[in-house]
Amino acid sequence: MNTGSSLFMLVGATFFLVAFGLPLLISPMAWARRIGWSLPREKDLANYLGRSLGGVVMALIIMAYLAAGNPWKYRFVFEMLICVGIFMVGVHLYGFIKKNQPLIEHIEIVLYSLLSLLAWYFYPQPPG
Repeated sequence: MNTGSSLFMLVGATFFLVAFGLPLLISPMAWARRIGWSLPREKDLANYLGRSLGGVVMALIIMAYLAAGNPWKYRFVFEMLICVGIFMVGVHLYGFIKKNQPLIEHIEIVLYSLLSLLAWYFYPQPPG
């Protein structure tokens, strides 16, 4: 049984649901303000991009909940999260180097590194 894999997906999906998915989908500008971003005067594009990212995050969360129920069947979700984590580390490192993002975004470098490492560590084993 892949109990660790299931627990990783369940806890991770719930964390990302509360911290990113719903806030970005529902109110991206309020989320951005809370974590320290300066808001642009023209908000339509930023709201659109924030809600779009929220929709992508919600799709990943739904797949993670499915993977929690049957990690081996949905093992591609683990692979996808490894890739997402690697790209998000790159995005946040770029912002860190350019010095154009709030402190919380720097901390997310560690968060997304952990996401990739934990998805690799908890990668499910074949049943049996």
